[in-house]
Amino acid sequence: MPNPTTHILISIILIELFREYVIKDNKKFPRYYILIAAIAGIIPDLDLVVYYVLYFFGFTLEQIHRTFFHSLFIPIIFFALGIFILKSKMKNNWIRKRHLKLSTIFFIFSAGSLIHIILDMIFAGMLAPFYPFSNFSVGLNLVSIFPEDLKWMISHTIDAILLFFWIFWMEFKLKIPDYF
Repeated sequence: MPNPTTHILISIILIELFREYVIKDNKKFPRYYILIAAIAGIIPDLDLVVYYVLYFFGFTLEQIHRTFFHSLFIPIIFFALGIFILKSKMKNNWIRKRHLKLSTIFFIFSAGSLIHIILDMIFAGMLAPFYPFSNFSVGLNLVSIFPEDLKWMISHTIDAILLFFWIFWMEFKLKIPDYF
């Protein structure tokens, strides 16, 4: 299973790459959205908070974790909220000073939670993407192909590689020393 750090860094990196190479406009897509992407990357694991509460009522981790919050309904709900806010006459500028739009925040929540689900399917085994309506499960569980002695190191190695990539990106592309 990918560490929370992996979920956060992959979300940050992919949203930053989208910002840099697709949007290409700092005013339309300020860096505050990257912080929101970090939060969005761990949304599906909020089911662990639910588990902490339901544990005292006899629920097991398997009954709670990687069920509804890890289904495709979470990104779909966030995407639908973003579309609704974008199309409605609701006030979309959430924080004017930072140029943040509520619809964009929901789109980032959708992307981050989808990224999380895809990472879990690739590395951590089977997920039921249509839970609770179907128990059909899909996943690659790439970690299982490694020898038992190496499995525990895989997620830490991925975290280290991603962190180095992000640090180098910030240093050479974003020119972090310019901020000081």
